[in-house]
Amino acid sequence: MVSPYIVFKGNCKEALEFYERVFKSKVKMMQPYGEYVPQGINTPPENLNEWVLHAEMEICGTNFWFADDAQPITKGNMVRLTAIVPTAKEAKRIFEMLSDSGYVTLQPVETFYSTFHAALTDRFGVNWNIVAEEPPNNL
Repeated sequence: MVSPYIVFKGNCKEALEFYERVFKSKVKMMQPYGEYVPQGINTPPENLNEWVLHAEMEICGTNFWFADDAQPITKGNMVRLTAIVPTAKEAKRIFEMLSDSGYVTLQPVETFYSTFHAALTDRFGVNWNIVAEEPPNNL
């Protein structure tokens, strides 16, 4: 099993609340940094104790791990998460919520394998594909 691990820079709680609404899911567990300061961090952020050290949430049947990272991070485009949902209606709902304040990289299209496929980078810099399991009518 491989679990996607998404890291943020102090706004993990905000992202978790957003993904709970988008995917109608719940955070299974969340632990703040508290008094813990990672080795090698000489000047921790002022509010590090409130940041998320580790959290877990199930999204579309996959367990995701989340955290705020005290180490420097940059937004990258080498990983795309694909949310596969039963219907185009649900795919459209998720796409619209994720694309709010995000950047659409593929407008919704019908493909040979699905009634709905779209791609975007959400407001947190996470790259998503949204795909409906529904095949097009011609299959």
